[in-house]
Amino acid sequence: MIKRLMGTGILVLALFAVGGCGVPVTPVELLGPPAQENDAADLTFLALLPEGARLLHPVRYGDVDGDGMNEAVIVYEENVHSKKAMKAALVKKQQEAWKIVWATNGFGYGLDYAGIHDTNGDGQPEILLGWSFGAGGNGLDIYEWTNQQWMLKDTRPYDGPLGSPLAL
Repeated sequence: MIKRLMGTGILVLALFAVGGCGVPVTPVELLGPPAQENDAADLTFLALLPEGARLLHPVRYGDVDGDGMNEAVIVYEENVHSKKAMKAALVKKQQEAWKIVWATNGFGYGLDYAGIHDTNGDGQPEILLGWSFGAGGNGLDIYEWTNQQWMLKDTRPYDGPLGSPLAL
């Protein structure tokens, strides 16, 4: 009988050790933003940015100039004179190296959406940046390639998360 109890006790201890039981996570720890691991592409883009800058949003890829090669839209935050500034940039691969070919300042408290889509049906994709203004709602900036440069073509307010930019 004692052998059976000892065997059961050892089995229970082994199950707890292998089962990964530990201290449960608190609700506060669950509410934090997910940690983003930098992949090789992120590290490549971070090298193009000023020291201390960090990527705020996943990199979005798309062929914006029709050359058959994907460009990348990156959104980042940098410290300028002890203040944080949000920026977005278009990065293009030129001679096997990525280079920033266009950049703009961000607005509001954060980025809600970034993407590359043809929103007006002309066959040329636009760059879409959805900025969050807090209680003031959100604003979508639509940039279009005009006269050999990216120009802000339209700004539209929207509420809530931007599901599909093609529904605009």
